[in-house]
Amino acid sequence: MKTTKFFSALSFAMIFSAATFAATIGGVTKNDPISINPVVNHHVNVNLTIDKRICNWYLVEILDGQGRLVAPAKNYVPGVSAYDFYERGPASGVRIAVLVLAPMNSHFICETELFTAPAMISGKFLPGQTYRYELNPQSQPFKQ
Repeated sequence: MKTTKFFSALSFAMIFSAATFAATIGGVTKNDPISINPVVNHHVNVNLTIDKRICNWYLVEILDGQGRLVAPAKNYVPGVSAYDFYERGPASGVRIAVLVLAPMNSHFICETELFTAPAMISGKFLPGQTYRYELNPQSQPFKQ
């Protein structure tokens, strides 16, 4: 009976020590999304230097090589230049950042509209890494 109590106490002490050690080294926490769900960060900068007011709604999107969204589109907000998109990783292929007219109820006749050349990165996209895209919208006059 003494032997059973001894080994029970020893086992309990070892489990407690291991749990304490794991807690002190930092382990996986719920506040760390990369350790729980590895994601690829696509960071898009929209560098708008036009002084005129924008009258249509635009979306910032990240697409794959087939034109499919890899993350939900975000509304472009004048004055906000940075947009972050997250994708499960690893991934490979082509990723394209675009600024496009929003599809619903936003097409007004404007003095100017924005035209933006897409920004593209190809290769392997690794979790925990950030890939940067630069979009530089230019104004073009409305064509009737």
